[in-house]
Amino acid sequence: MNRFALAVYAFLIILVSAVYLPMLYDKLFTNEVEKTHLFYSPVSHDFILKEKIVGKVPEAAQGMAEDHHSNIAYLKADGTYVPRKTFEQHLPFIFYKNMEIWGLLPITLNGRTFDKNAIKSDRRVMELKARDLVGRSPEVPFFPLLEFNPGQARLVFPEDRFRMTNTAMEFIYAKTNTLDTVLTKMYTITLKKKGFKFPARSVNGKFTVLKPFDEGIFIVDRDYRIFHIKRVDDKPLIRQTPISPDLKIRAIKISENKQKKYYGLALAGDGRIFLLGYDNYRLTPIPLTGYDPDRMDLKLIFNPLYCTAVYSDEAIIRAVAMDKDFVPVKTFTHTMSRAAVTTATRIRDILFPFILKIGPTQQSGYVTARFLPGSLGSLTGMGLCTLLFVAGTKMITGAWPRTLRIITVALTGLYGLAAMVTSAVCE
Repeated sequence: MNRFALAVYAFLIILVSAVYLPMLYDKLFTNEVEKTHLFYSPVSHDFILKEKIVGKVPEAAQGMAEDHHSNIAYLKADGTYVPRKTFEQHLPFIFYKNMEIWGLLPITLNGRTFDKNAIKSDRRVMELKARDLVGRSPEVPFFPLLEFNPGQARLVFPEDRFRMTNTAMEFIYAKTNTLDTVLTKMYTITLKKKGFKFPARSVNGKFTVLKPFDEGIFIVDRDYRIFHIKRVDDKPLIRQTPISPDLKIRAIKISENKQKKYYGLALAGDGRIFLLGYDNYRLTPIPLTGYDPDRMDLKLIFNPLYCTAVYSDEAIIRAVAMDKDFVPVKTFTHTMSRAAVTTATRIRDILFPFILKIGPTQQSGYVTARFLPGSLGSLTGMGLCTLLFVAGTKMITGAWPRTLRIITVALTGLYGLAAMVTSAVCE
């Protein structure tokens, strides 16, 4: 092989190795650990959490492992480990079914008594993930607009889909892939009469029939005005909401619920998060500190007494517990066990000077290639690989390796060493 071909061959080996060698190492020596589950207990009036312990399991946690593996830990905010049953008893609004089996319902908290029905009627969870934001995940820009009055017990998908163009709300009949001019004209003209300015910035809705009813969609127009659109008896019901365009709403996460208190969550351009209410679309701010919607996932957990906002990146999880008026009661920050440095991760840093990671992330649903540089520990591995390459070449061939090859191994560590050895075999 000529030198150019060898150089290309070596480059490809380095590239492929940077993708697959770390992946193989992780499969063999590390486990993918899900995020910590964090809750606010209405019993202890403090936070309590469940997480998988990475690394050595403390003796205190092992002593509580009565009905689960010792590396699955249940602990209070002060670090005290508890058994699973105690953990669930601290969260009666979540584990109410077990509470009923154990004969612990009804339960009295804060001077109020709750049975199973009272608990079920006031439970709700809302989520807004970083990858839910506009442009963060693959999306086919054709959406169903469900009929508000389906005339039967369950919702059904319509035979058409709509898309927002620069000038119209177009409906496409799915079977023939043709434009439905009647519906297109009807909705586009109604939107314009209500003050809608094309093109739309985002289309927001829960596009599924697996919900109790349909509340339509919310569309943000060119000037950041919010329009609520429903399909009622196959005709448009459109209202311009009083939400201020100055908020520059980025996303609205709709979540239909029988309580009919809130349509869902609304994210402002400055990162503030609001509950979008049924009462004239009133926005209720959620007081979060350090929340970054572009890199954090947010979950709101409602129960009959409190609302808990839990938000996290890849390593840190935060929470704020609020009363029914959304006044903060208590806050908590925790470094998740998944971020712990272990022997396996230290060796990983030494072996791999950098990593090319391919796949989706917490922040994006797209498959992307990311360059992840190593730590200072990687310098040790790079130095050892360089010495091994130089000494090995001298011992086997009797000559020192070329300067360019030494530099390649010095800069790429194990990947370069694999490339140089393979290239030498091919020469």
